[in-house]
Amino acid sequence: MRERTREKKINTRPEPQFQPIISCIPDDILLQIFTRLPVRSLGRLSCVSKSWHSLIFSPNLVKSHYKRCTEDKENEHHRIMFFKVELEHDERLGYGSELGVNFRLRQFGCSLHSAFSCVVPKKIEVTSGFIGSIPVEKFRYYRNKAWGCCHGLVLIMVERESMLLWNPATRKYRELPDSGIRKEHKLPGSSRLSCGIGYDESNDDFKVLVLSSVGGTRNETLAKVYSWKTDSWKKIEDLKYSLIELGGCYYLNGILHFIAYDPQSRGTWNMASERKIVGFDLANDIFKQIELPEELITKCTWKIGTLRGCLSLFVYSGGNQVDVWLMKEYGVRESWSKVVVAPFFQDPHGTVFSKPLILSENGRLLFVTAPRPKLGVYDPNENSLHYSQFINLEYPYEADVCVESLISP
Repeated sequence: MRERTREKKINTRPEPQFQPIISCIPDDILLQIFTRLPVRSLGRLSCVSKSWHSLIFSPNLVKSHYKRCTEDKENEHHRIMFFKVELEHDERLGYGSELGVNFRLRQFGCSLHSAFSCVVPKKIEVTSGFIGSIPVEKFRYYRNKAWGCCHGLVLIMVERESMLLWNPATRKYRELPDSGIRKEHKLPGSSRLSCGIGYDESNDDFKVLVLSSVGGTRNETLAKVYSWKTDSWKKIEDLKYSLIELGGCYYLNGILHFIAYDPQSRGTWNMASERKIVGFDLANDIFKQIELPEELITKCTWKIGTLRGCLSLFVYSGGNQVDVWLMKEYGVRESWSKVVVAPFFQDPHGTVFSKPLILSENGRLLFVTAPRPKLGVYDPNENSLHYSQFINLEYPYEADVCVESLISP
């Protein structure tokens, strides 16, 4: 009798309600945890619950996560990315059909940390991935290009018409509206075009700058700016300089930099004294000239870039060396300083020193070669030069260093 009574008491005991452990973790603790995780891990965690998804993609966490990634001295969140826009195969239409051509963006990447750790020749494996397809009227490989990366967003142009912002870490992208620059400028096939993406901190806005120079007797450069906030383009004052090459714009501290020359001068664009560095202020929509170091005014073979948070110059001197200059105090001509003198490399296959990517605090220079992509590390302290081969990487590809972010285009 007692046993039956005991059983009855057990059966009538109310069931305890299940409380998930994750709901007991305070948001401030979750924020500290999430800011330390890679983007891909956060992408998976965002599927755990609606509250986690909202927290992971909240503006505060997105900014805090990116800030921590940029301050990471081990470069765990930095990736060397190789981009290529290619034709998507459709068995119904075949390759090259103009009836329904789509393009897809292919990316290869490896962590900057693993790349910088190479002290002896070795092979570096890269991973690949795709984004969705976007239709275009025609497709030519030589008119498709990646124009740079800012805050984890990559600027892509297809056929000089379609443009999009793409986050390779989250696989999200935004197709930009037509800038109308081709129709307004009536761009011929020989025109020069340059694009760049940057961040306007004062307005918390990402902006895209498009420049086009027709050349010939007109020598004028049309400029337009796209605003991420308004999702629209606006025309700005035409540039008095003409573009020299089809290179991109390099972003640093709210300014996009590119190379140009003064068409009103007596010289020509290939004269060293006529080449200029021009900066476009994203906050104020104005152009300004950046002065070169006195020593380089008469040298024609140089390129611009950004290294170690400074505007940089890569000067090819006499065919046997490459000099790296940094403008240590932005806008001050006297602050230009030569920091690295590296040997100019060319192997029997025609691979040459192409694009510096990173200059470490101890002076090690990381760069990629072209047209056959290899990774080079030059250590001026030991005067050593090592090369590593990328696995699963064909050529040619656009190379850049991107910091992973949660920012949605």
